[in-house]
Amino acid sequence: MTEAKKLIKKYGAPEASSMLSDKEENDCVVRAVSWAFDVDYIDAHHFCELKLHRVSGNGTYTRRYLPKIKQAFGKKIKQLGKASKYSDYKWVTRPQKSKVEKYSHAKNKWVTKREIVQVPYKVNEFVKAHSEGNYIITVRGHAFALIDGVIKGNWNDGKRLTREVKSAYKVS
Repeated sequence: MTEAKKLIKKYGAPEASSMLSDKEENDCVVRAVSWAFDVDYIDAHHFCELKLHRVSGNGTYTRRYLPKIKQAFGKKIKQLGKASKYSDYKWVTRPQKSKVEKYSHAKNKWVTKREIVQVPYKVNEFVKAHSEGNYIITVRGHAFALIDGVIKGNWNDGKRLTREVKSAYKVS
């Protein structure tokens, strides 16, 4: 029997949820799932144990398990981004113009050319571009939820806006 089920059996769902969230560590994915799907913390904790292979007190490998999940709690989840040509991992990118200088042998001089390249989103750019809807966003070693343009998660997630978005999942 998991720790979550033991607490529910002993104290009931609301009290168990509060007790579990107070003593849990490395639970950013559990909090993100709870906010994005609008479910209780204990339900999100149980979901992460079963579907994301999370062990209590340890983190979750979202890159490995979350892309395989298509539906949870009666809502659909869709990974955003384009697949990389080197792996099946999807990158959440935005177009950006950049200058590229190339040497032209025909003209025997350096030629400046503008190209549109795909660059990763920063958290603040992703928030501006996706101001409506529920999202689970992962950055290096961390995850949080974006609910209608408001970042939900740990207390300092809204302050660290220059981190690079590794992956994003739309919950609808």
